[in-house]
Amino acid sequence: MRGVPLRFTVALFVGLVLAGSVALGQQASLPIDIGYQSNTDWLLFVAKGLNLFEKAGLAPTFVKFPSGPPMAEAARERKIDVASIGIVPYLRGLAEGVDWVIVGINPEGAYGEGLVARKDSGIASLSDLPGKRIGYARGTNAHFGLLMTLKQIGVRRDQVTLLDMAPAEQMTALANGEIDAAMVWEPWMQKMVHQADSRIMLREGDLGIYTAVSVYAVRREWLQANRAAAVRFLDAILVAGEIMQKDPRIGLRALAAEMGIREGWAEEIYDNSPPPKMSLWTDSRYRYSLVKDSAFHRRLGYLSNFLFDEKISSQRVDVRDVLDASLITEAVKASETGP
Repeated sequence: MRGVPLRFTVALFVGLVLAGSVALGQQASLPIDIGYQSNTDWLLFVAKGLNLFEKAGLAPTFVKFPSGPPMAEAARERKIDVASIGIVPYLRGLAEGVDWVIVGINPEGAYGEGLVARKDSGIASLSDLPGKRIGYARGTNAHFGLLMTLKQIGVRRDQVTLLDMAPAEQMTALANGEIDAAMVWEPWMQKMVHQADSRIMLREGDLGIYTAVSVYAVRREWLQANRAAAVRFLDAILVAGEIMQKDPRIGLRALAAEMGIREGWAEEIYDNSPPPKMSLWTDSRYRYSLVKDSAFHRRLGYLSNFLFDEKISSQRVDVRDVLDASLITEAVKASETGP
């Protein structure tokens, strides 16, 4: 479509896809409260920026959180219906009485989170960590990633000083020389590199740590009464994914705007942590499958035990019934029968 403005082609594509999944003009918009944070959630940000939730027949309210733990508390208090949340605070929420189920995994990869160190910290390699001060946010995916990293490289926790602080505090502390390194997620990794004279020492995937992902979690009670709204949520996410496949620049702009970073930084995040492969969520062979007894499901049991043993979670939780692949199956089927 040479000469046709990008915004027109996107609007046309969105209209065609959504026209096949819901009769937009004939159905009342369904309310939905969506909790999220600044992480690598390409599809949510694209859907939010292009009003895809509204086009899918929803009336969304977006609630932004600084990290996962307060989002879990909001779900427990029924202040949000859907959460884009790290798997660690999701499991902690389960342990604290939040009855919610996973209906999606985003981002899937383990390269959107890692260890960042000040260039003048004396940390040239991971073997230099003993004696250093490391910032992290307790109860988050980064907390799990940090403990697993120390375990895998053979550094005891009494050999380092671990300081619990929010990502914004970590960045300030790095810039002021108050800590030597931070275990954190994007976009904070990019911000620390470009604004706190730091470098990325490793990403979790470099050590084979693939469990600490983010998920779309839905309160079970709300889902039972609002299944149509939950499917429409995934309808919009699916369309966002198709849009990004056609033109990743749309996602780069959406992520940069939501995170308050430059598009060049968003492009680097994209290279390391692209959007999820939603069509494979129902494939039991896929690393991030939502199918019961898949590799991801089995790893959830290990992660739950690890969090309890490390006193991050208050109790071991039953993860036998925490995955629901039926919603994405329904949403994909609807999109395939569209125009």
